Amino acid sequence: MKLADRVCAVTGGARGIGEAIAARFVAEGATVAILDLDAAAAARTAARLGGTGHGCDVGVRSSVEASVAEVLDRHGRIDVLVNNAGIGLAGPSETFSDEDWNTSIAVMQTGVFLCSQVVGRHMLAAGRGVIVNISSMNAWEAFPMRLAYCAAKAAVVAMTQVLAIEWADRGIRVNAVAPGVTRTAMVQKAIDDGVIDVAAYTARTPLHRFGEPDEIARAVLFLASDEDSSFVTGTTLCADGGWSAMGWVVK
Repeated sequence: MKLADRVCAVTGGARGIGEAIAARFVAEGATVAILDLDAAAAARTAARLGGTGHGCDVGVRSSVEASVAEVLDRHGRIDVLVNNAGIGLAGPSETFSDEDWNTSIAVMQTGVFLCSQVVGRHMLAAGRGVIVNISSMNAWEAFPMRLAYCAAKAAVVAMTQVLAIEWADRGIRVNAVAPGVTRTAMVQKAIDDGVIDVAAYTARTPLHRFGEPDEIARAVLFLASDEDSSFVTGTTLCADGGWSAMGWVVK
């Protein structure tokens, strides 16, 4: 029970990787608070896991502050924060709209800043805490049609490092996980829309398959656990099936 008696907040936790993280945390003894733009979905997932659900737009400070206040009111503290909320808007860079750019940055970059700052203040007052950010292998592996996504995920790596060194001597560890292509509903939609060629992606991946949400959740668990990663901060753990290590021609 690596997270026994811990209160863990997971943004974007109603479905996909976030839901898998929340479920894995509960299996390790945590109480989870799920923050999600879809408040109804957050409530359903939280009810199934025995936690609490909270509607939250991570890109809006007032929403983050209100949701965090709700979690603190219900649970008294937040020991672990997972900044998982994400969105996958794609399109040609020359026609990518301001709206899609602003939405992408708001969710995946500003959201990490706001949630880390608002929750971090309470962790700093307590003198302890863990933050795990969800980046992506796209932080350094450029995919066409994903300018905003790649930019935001690269920013997450940088923010992880800055927060880690600022808060290291104040009891807070900050790390990130960078998943590769993972089998979620969002990825399935991209497959259905013809954006992802399954055969091409699996051929390019040395493990020759997609990741599963629980595999990413277990990587997050490692970084969230003071038992397992007490001397780890400021790092980004890549869980991409070897994609970013592959530098050879795929035949």
